[in-house]
Amino acid sequence: MKPRIMVLIILLCLSLIGCSAGKVAGTPREIDPTIDICPVCRMSVIDEHFAAQIIDSQGRVEIFDDIGCMSIFMRRLETGEKDSIIASYVKDFESMEWLSAQEAFYVQGRIDTPMSFGIVAFAVEGAAQKFAEEVGGKQMTWEQVQTEPLTIGLDIEFNREEWGD
Repeated sequence: MKPRIMVLIILLCLSLIGCSAGKVAGTPREIDPTIDICPVCRMSVIDEHFAAQIIDSQGRVEIFDDIGCMSIFMRRLETGEKDSIIASYVKDFESMEWLSAQEAFYVQGRIDTPMSFGIVAFAVEGAAQKFAEEVGGKQMTWEQVQTEPLTIGLDIEFNREEWGD
């Protein structure tokens, strides 16, 4: 092969690599409080301690102001829609770093969260356990966050009709 053609091929490959060097599919994106609105409660994401997000196979991102809102959103999805979710993230209550929702440790209790679901996430199980003891809360898994009855505010059980379902 001629050296000139070889150089062109190498340059073309490098430019393609450069174009794809942005965000990896499924990685969390940072929150922009000026534009990010929770699709469940329609509130701005003001306090990132309680934020969550999902990413679908098309690269669409939904940002939530409360872990409970993400749980409601996931419960409303049809089976095919659930299958299109490639990643879900929550903020670690302590470090404010994004965590995989499936790997996080949760505490639900009388915690003042944006929509009063009272659920926070931790990267470390020991931190979740200590916090649960401090606030009189209970530890939960991601499966429990998605399936157990949610409470709003002072032990008012989540009612689908109240949320327009």
